[in-house]
Formats: sequence, C-alpha cells, structure tokens
Amino acid sequence: MPELAIVADDLSGAAESAAAFLLRTMRISVGLYAAHRPPVVDSRSTNRVIAVDTNSRRQSPAEAADSVRSAIAACGGVPILKKVDSLLRGNLAAEVGALRDLYGVVPIVATALPVAGRVVVDGVLRVAGVPLHETGLWHAEDRPAPRSVAEALAPLDTCLVPLATVREGGEILAKALAETGAAGLVAVCDAESDDDLDGVHAAARLVCERPVLVGSGALAGAAARAFPADGPELVAPAPSVAEAVLVVVGSAAPSLSVQLTALEAAADVVLRLDPHALLRDPRGVRRYITARVRGSRCAVVSLAGDAGVRPELAPQLAASLAQAVEPAAADHRALVLTGGETARGVLDLLGIDRLTPVAERCGAVLSRAGDRLVATRPGSFGSPTSLADLVASLFTEPVPEEPI
Repeated sequence: MPELAIVADDLSGAAESAAAFLLRTMRISVGLYAAHRPPVVDSRSTNRVIAVDTNSRRQSPAEAADSVRSAIAACGGVPILKKVDSLLRGNLAAEVGALRDLYGVVPIVATALPVAGRVVVDGVLRVAGVPLHETGLWHAEDRPAPRSVAEALAPLDTCLVPLATVREGGEILAKALAETGAAGLVAVCDAESDDDLDGVHAAARLVCERPVLVGSGALAGAAARAFPADGPELVAPAPSVAEAVLVVVGSAAPSLSVQLTALEAAADVVLRLDPHALLRDPRGVRRYITARVRGSRCAVVSLAGDAGVRPELAPQLAASLAQAVEPAAADHRALVLTGGETARGVLDLLGIDRLTPVAERCGAVLSRAGDRLVATRPGSFGSPTSLADLVASLFTEPVPEEPI
C-alpha cells in the first residue's frame, strides 16, 4: 500500500513532486487522472509514493474541487500532499477548500519554491525579489496576479505564519499552526529556504500525524527528506540512451525564447508554429509536422512567441498543439514535453496513463512509460541552455529503465 499520495493540478507538477522522492525510493508512480479512468490504489502494489495529475488547472473552480475530491477518494485513504503551482496559478482556493471539507482539518499552505527564486515573505510571493503581481509571469492568464497568497486563497479565511515564527520551528511553530487550525483558519507559511520548508513539514507532523499540507514541489522535497529510504533489494535494468527525440514546447513562459534559440542550433528540424494557423487549420498543421519530423534525429516543435494569442484561447491552443504533434510522437522516440497542459494532452492522445519517474536532469523529470522515455518540465523552469543541455544528455548519458 502506498505511504503517500501527491495530488497535483498539472502533469509537470505531479512529476516534479514525485521525483523529489527518487533519492529515497524508486517505487514511484505518476497517474494521469481522468473521470473515466480514476487511479486505482492496489493494496498489493509495491509503490511507496504515488502522484496523481488531476489536470484541473484550467477547469472551473467547481470542476477543480470535484476533480480533487474524486482523485483523493480513488487514492483509498493514503495520506495526501496537495501540490499547487508555485506562481499561484490555477484553482488554489477551490482545491484547498475541497481538502478542508474532505478531511475536516484546516490545511497548512507553504507555496515557496526557493530553488527557482520564489519565496514568500509577509504572505507575499516574490520572484527574484519582485512581488508576483509586479512581474509579467501571469501574462498568459485571464485575470490579474494575486497580490498575496491570502488573496489567491480568497474567500477562505487565512492566517499568516510569519518567517520569524517559521524559523523558531519545533514546538513553537507547531503551537502557532495548531492555534491557527483551531480557529478555522488556513495557515499561510512564509518561507525563504528549503530549511524553512523542512521546519514547516516537521512542525505540521507534531500537530497531527497526518496533516493536510499544500505547497509547491519544494514542500514535496521537504516531505521526501523526511521519508525513510528503501532497502537495497530493487534491481534496475541496464540504462539506455535515446536514438531520436521530439521536443514539444507548449508553454508561454518568457524565459523559453532564449532556451529555444540555444536548442535549435543542435536540432535538425525546427518548427515554430503560427498559433493562429494552428487554430484555423489544425489538420493541415498536423500533416505538415508529421512530414517534417519523419526521419529526424532531433525535432523541435514550438509556438511562435510574438503572435499575440489571447489568454482565453490557451486551453484550445494546448489541445490543438497536442493533436498536431500526435502522429510525430507516436513512433516511440523520446519525448521532451515542456508545459504541463501540453504534456498531458500529448500523453492522453498516445494512450499513456501512467509514468514511472527514474531520474532528474537539467530541471526535468525523466520518466518511463513502458519502452518510451518521457521528459517533463514546467515551462517557467531552466537556465538559458537547459533545454539544449537536456536533449544533448538524452543522446549521450544513459537513462535508467523502470526498476524491477
């Protein structure tokens, strides 16, 4: 029976959080949840950690809450960690509210992602020192960025747990979390470092054996550091390198333009699609991609970044991109999928409903789906050469197979 279930609202987040446990166990599985295909938690399973992608970031708040409730119910009573976007996108309030109603316990929220320069101080998410609402990181969203974590959680009632209290740790922090919960308030925890998140995780466990924790992949990392390691009994088959790679970039993150420029120098096929043409003639674009990618060693498909597509068209665009690359992705070449929504769309069309994370590399999670290698990564992650470095490594550095 699994010891922990991670419930995330997009695929890259589910894989990122699950992969945090790789230094402790290889018994990990990522399930692609759908209403017609709920995850099944088998009491005989050897997986110690499961992650579930509810694919709910673009759903309505009511639909997202239902997705979370259904996914948790399908996890069969396994302790839950709720992974949310470190930029506060998605249905944060609806999903946290669903957790509170399900468990009768007020959740503890810690959304900082220090490794990406995303910290929470005085309840405000700052990215590289700039408050979220003053950055351009919500440019693809259909509403303004929240000014605080509390605003993202509205109308839920919240209470700030300031950095000074977080750093007291232990019984002092546990007392603050307990008092906040007793008052019916969602605890919003400041954090600037992984040490701060370790303290939140440890204090929450002092309050309750099975606390309801909500946070970024960094909070999953804190849970992983407290997770007991496997014994030596797993057998891993010989690793292998990729023979051909298809990179699909569906994210609108501003940092991707320079990453794509670095990658394109090493690719033999580079397709920058006009989003308007993709929406207008998806079948024609599909035929074009299939013909161009056939026989290539490294093909890159992305969206032209200067086309000015409206945010409300983003879900349709992600779905159209997934449909357009499906034939090219169906030849069992390794896939590099950037942007959780695009990744989910491609894998759904390929009939892949489960991934086994086996490694982390260049900010991406490398997973196996049978004999296929799938690399997933949030669009907002990575250095200027990270995509190029990732693809180069897939050709030269063997990737572990699924453990036996």
